[in-house]
Amino acid sequence: MDLVVDLETADLDTLKLTIELYLQDLNELQSATNGKGKRREGETTDLEVAIDTYMVELSVVNQLILDRTMCASIANAVRQDAVTISEFVQVEEQARKDHQLALDLNKKEDNASHPEARPSESTDAVTERQDNDFLDKLSAIYVLEPGKDGAAESSAWAAGRQRTTTPCPNPEVPAMRECVICRDQCRFFDVATFPCQHDMCQTCLTKLFTDLLTDQTLFPPRCCHQPISLDKCRFLLEPTLVGRFLAKKLEYETPKKTYCYRPTCSQFIPSQAISNDVGTCVKCRERTCIVCKAQAHVGTDCPEDLTTKEVLQMAEKEGWRRCYSCKRMVELNYGCNHISCPCGAEFCYACGEIWKTCRCELYSEEGLMGHANRHVNRDAGGRQLPVPVRQRRVAAAARHLIQNHQCNHEDWGVLVGLHQCEQCRDHLPAYLNECRQCRLAVCNRCRMNRL
Repeated sequence: MDLVVDLETADLDTLKLTIELYLQDLNELQSATNGKGKRREGETTDLEVAIDTYMVELSVVNQLILDRTMCASIANAVRQDAVTISEFVQVEEQARKDHQLALDLNKKEDNASHPEARPSESTDAVTERQDNDFLDKLSAIYVLEPGKDGAAESSAWAAGRQRTTTPCPNPEVPAMRECVICRDQCRFFDVATFPCQHDMCQTCLTKLFTDLLTDQTLFPPRCCHQPISLDKCRFLLEPTLVGRFLAKKLEYETPKKTYCYRPTCSQFIPSQAISNDVGTCVKCRERTCIVCKAQAHVGTDCPEDLTTKEVLQMAEKEGWRRCYSCKRMVELNYGCNHISCPCGAEFCYACGEIWKTCRCELYSEEGLMGHANRHVNRDAGGRQLPVPVRQRRVAAAARHLIQNHQCNHEDWGVLVGLHQCEQCRDHLPAYLNECRQCRLAVCNRCRMNRL
């Protein structure tokens, strides 16, 4: 008796009936063979083992059918309820707007100077579109492809929702989306859609969440300056990765971090494990003083840390700066004195003070010329330029850098060829994205997820 099950194409009612008939046959066969033949006590025949194994397999398939039926029922219920919920939300939103209009009419002074932040129609439409798209993805992954659940889609649901997927000529082929990072074409339920309407495939999304575990400049995960909601992409991530991300999120969001003093451990100590200025490592159980970051000690005064003192002396000699927030060392090779630390703090490299609280120059002469020379070398493409031509170009590039320092990076072009990303330092063989205003050259991943 061979039973080949294809849950995508099989009729579930027919399949359940078939399994019941198989189980009846097996029960009859099992009853007929019980007690027949001579054997040792506790010994089973090959036939009995085969019957038991086949009955277990049929029971598993039967449970899969029951689970699938329940999932389809839940998906249909969600779709039907979504229409009712949407109607209630629209009524509530209209009532809120009417109430706000009445308040505005009763105000004697112009309230334009105190505008109330409220969602626009376009924002509401985008949110509804994202929710519908997310429901379609879950249905396709866990139940069936949209529109193939065995029941006709209600006219209210079909008219009330806006599909973001491109209709396919062949209904058997799922709609495709382009990943904003790798540019691969992926099935629509294999990508995560962000508020900026960009899509990211599972591979690139996993890499983003994996990289940010060791690179704080990628936190919080974002695309086009907008944060990525974990709830909308959790279904594409491994549970272990989600757990590691949540633990790292707690670490990154802690203002004054404490780590285990042991170099071989260096585990982050959460605030819940700190008491009386002493933190207990959750990994090795060693105790660390949160004031001096060394081993917990007796008394109120922290002992002098000779190693840290030597590092600070070297930093002063080399001209390094220390972040006022996270205390990490920063070295500026080229560029302006505006430093954005991975922890999120911004400070002046010239004096170490919080950014825009000092009167230091934006560029040092060395930093400005180094940055300008990089732009000229990039434009020259490795060609040797005559000295007068090079001097003019470097001077022009320096003026351009000073004039366009404040940049939101909204207009991008393509820099063709082998170049090094100015953010992650990776060498890209084909192209980089170049900001047309400040001329920042970055890879696709840094443009979308880091800036």
